[in-house]
Amino acid sequence: MNLRGIANSIITSVNPNHEAVLKINSGYTVDDEGNQIPNLTETSITIQPQSIATADLEHLNLISQQGQFMYAYANGQISALRRALGKGSERIVFTPYGEDDPAEWIVKQVIESYPDWVKVLLWRQ
Repeated sequence: MNLRGIANSIITSVNPNHEAVLKINSGYTVDDEGNQIPNLTETSITIQPQSIATADLEHLNLISQQGQFMYAYANGQISALRRALGKGSERIVFTPYGEDDPAEWIVKQVIESYPDWVKVLLWRQ
């Protein structure tokens, strides 16, 4: 049973999905000055962005952190920071509600992960 697909078909009547670009981090290279330059591969995905409640911000200990937070649901898998593998966080680029231009969001944390879908916490500074 595709539970996320069922829920998404109902939710999209009031909160449409967004086309986005997932920037997958596969590590980094180091330039001559010693700066790390991430190796990012881009792929198109569809996300279901949703607002985050203040209670969730408190629960995740983010209430005093600057920036904007949002949840995003997507099919497949998306990763956050993976230091043991030498990989930084993945990024998602999409145009948020009420804005005209695309914005890049960092995948701050994987909230839920299942074999065929994921819920991530996005952060925009």
